[in-house]
Amino acid sequence: MNLEQAMAGIKVGEPMVYGGLAVFPLMGETHGKRDYLTLNEAFDRSGIEISEVSEGGSVAELRLKNKLDQDVFAADGETLLGAKQNRVLNSSIYVKANTEIVIPVSCVERGRWSYQQRNFRSSEYSEFLSSRAAKMSSVASSLKMTGTDRRSDQGAVWEAVSERCADFGAHSLTDSLHDVYDARRESLDRYLKEFRPQPDQVGLACAIDGNTAGIELFEDPGVFHQFFDKLVRAYAAEVVFESKIATMVPDKNALKDLLHRIAESQWDEYPAVGRGKELRTKMGRLNGSALDVDGRLLHMAVLRDQGRTRH
Repeated sequence: MNLEQAMAGIKVGEPMVYGGLAVFPLMGETHGKRDYLTLNEAFDRSGIEISEVSEGGSVAELRLKNKLDQDVFAADGETLLGAKQNRVLNSSIYVKANTEIVIPVSCVERGRWSYQQRNFRSSEYSEFLSSRAAKMSSVASSLKMTGTDRRSDQGAVWEAVSERCADFGAHSLTDSLHDVYDARRESLDRYLKEFRPQPDQVGLACAIDGNTAGIELFEDPGVFHQFFDKLVRAYAAEVVFESKIATMVPDKNALKDLLHRIAESQWDEYPAVGRGKELRTKMGRLNGSALDVDGRLLHMAVLRDQGRTRH
């Protein structure tokens, strides 16, 4: 897949600005009717089963069984609740119909290793930006060394969640990412009142302190709209605890130039989890991950890795 061609039709809209966060909508064209389900859609149909890989379990892996006659897409950073401890996906994945695979994950609930329920369920939250960016960097390093292993720096993920617990004043007996979000749910949801997706929007670029903190791009507007609330909360979680942070807005043309440089950068290619190709790139403090299925760019995320995005 030529990323430059896939991104050529992306247009950058005018930024929405609120509470330390600037969000640029990315617009694109729909490429025919979508022939796959999102993870949430599959859960809604009771057609997908995600469980521990064995009775004893493994922190870094889960078993996913797609029982539907349709393929299923899931994005890096999606949160799964239940089983022995809550997890987040380490890579975007595409699972063929009636297929069972093992998927790479990280734990976001350090203080529990006991069954809450046998299988996992979906969550309305996604992994917050600084944790996900650090995880993306460590997963990319692991993949580059081994060619197949997508193991994260689990200790760094736990530390990031614990730090955010302290930032948010969250009282969580198990250091759970879900509890972190719940502690500031009302404040985070104010961002959703200020930021709304446009009909042809397929992605967004978020800026904090005037720097691009992350870029998310999906193939289909309908898929992006399903992720919009999760992503806004995940980026807002970096600034909502700052009472006086200034909202600095980067130059729109600079963002367009960044998108062009991302498309032209060197992307390493690996067999994806499930079906397709997984692409990885690094540009200074920016780490990128993309999922190509049959020459279609289903998802791309480029995140700034700097620990915490605030200064």
